[in-house]
Order: sequence, then C-alpha cells, then structure tokens
Amino acid sequence: MGSAHRHPSQYDRVGSKLRLHRWREAGLVVLLAIVYFATTKLGLGLARVHANASPVWPPAGIALAACLLLGHRMWPAIALGAFVANVTTAGSLATSAAIAAGNTLEGLLGAWLVRRYANGVKALQRPRDIFRFVVVGSGLSTLVSATVGVTSLTLGGFVQGSAYAQVWSTWWLGDAMGVLVVAPPLLLWGAGRAPMWRRLLSVEAACLGLGYILTGILVFRGVGVVNAPIGFFWIPVLVWTTYRFGQRAAATAILGLSGITVLGTLRVALRSGGQPLC
Repeated sequence: MGSAHRHPSQYDRVGSKLRLHRWREAGLVVLLAIVYFATTKLGLGLARVHANASPVWPPAGIALAACLLLGHRMWPAIALGAFVANVTTAGSLATSAAIAAGNTLEGLLGAWLVRRYANGVKALQRPRDIFRFVVVGSGLSTLVSATVGVTSLTLGGFVQGSAYAQVWSTWWLGDAMGVLVVAPPLLLWGAGRAPMWRRLLSVEAACLGLGYILTGILVFRGVGVVNAPIGFFWIPVLVWTTYRFGQRAAATAILGLSGITVLGTLRVALRSGGQPLC
C-alpha cells in the first residue's frame, strides 16, 4: 500500500520536470529567435551592395554557437528569425523562405562540421582545432547561405545576373567574418564556468573597457581612414587584455573592437556622403 501511494507522486515529479524542460526549451527558442531577428536587422541595416547582402553578419556566428552549445533543436529559432527579418526588408515570401533555409542549413552544417573535425565546443582550445574551426566553421559552411540566398534572389529577379558574383562575395565574406568574430566569445563563455574576479581585477577590467572606448573615439573622431595608423593604439590595450584576462576576454575584446570599427567606419562613410542601402 505504501509503495502504491508513492508511485503517483514520483510520476508527478517526472511529469513536472518534463513540462519544465519543455517550457525551458520553448523559451530558449523564442529568445534565440528574437536575438537572431534583431541582429539580422542590424546586419541588413549596413547593407550597401544589396538590401539582403551585408558585409557585416553577426547572425552567422550566433547560429553556429547556438547549434553547438544548445544543439540542433535550435534550428526553428534561426529559421523564424531569418524569415521575419528578410520578409520585412526586401524580396518576396519565396526568397525570404529560401534565405531563411540557407541560414538555417549554414548553422546546422557548421555545427556538424565543427563537431566532426574541430572538437566541437572545445574547438578554440588547441591550435590545430582553431585552424579547423576557421576552415570548416567559417570558410565552408558559410558557402551554403551565400549560394542559396543569392541564387534565390537571382531567380526571383531581385539580383541581376551580372551582379551575382559581387553580391555572393559580399554575402559570403559577411557570414565568414560573423562566424570568426561572434562565435568565439559565445563558445568560450558558454562552454565553461565564468571566472571569479577579485575586486581589483574588476577595476582593471573596467579601465580596459574605458581604454577601448576612448581609443575608438580617438581613431574615428572625424578623420577615420585618413589617420589609419592611429588604429595601432588598440594593439597594446589588446595585448594587455590577453595577458591579464586570457582567451575569453581577448575574444570578447575583439568582438567589441569590431563593433566600434563598424560603427566608426559607417560614421565616416555617412560624413563623406555615402548612404547605406537600407
């Protein structure tokens, strides 16, 4: 009799845990879809060659990191975020669906290749795995999205045949750089426990962050590319970050530097009379 009374409560606990797990999974999918949509709109807002092809594409790195850290089950979030972002920017329902499919396949294929050839989420721990990550994660998997996306736009009449190579190369380079810059900090922070910093070390980190911001203002204060050697001021700050805080902080700093560089370059371009497509 006692065991008969215990079984329902055990089943209830299992069922409760299962429901909680499903809700957690659904929440992760929704959150990833929102993040992917927001970064996609950001990337498309920097498009110049074509409204759907950006030289800056953070979603590629986010998709790869999500599939590696959270599993292939995150693909609906990538597909939904990409479709909604593209259909509200340019093209048709068909081309937006094709682009979303290409972006999703890119993330899934990239994760599979990195797991198969570059040690998965630990791809950034050994030099040979880092090299393989660059080749398969950034170089090969990104061919899928660029080819599927530009081909669908060409067939839909949104890209002229003569511009195919230019749009394709811009698309591919944007995705490849997105993987190289965005995926590493996400993998490094997501695959292990966060370090415990002493108060003095936290103050030092804050000073470093301020140093990056001030250097960015100095580099892009209005002269930009004209005084490009000023950009070398970032090197000692980056070396300091790597020496004192390690690989995670260095990858995060590179991501921040890339963001500052993109914003600064865009500011210089706008001041010189250039306008983004979107």
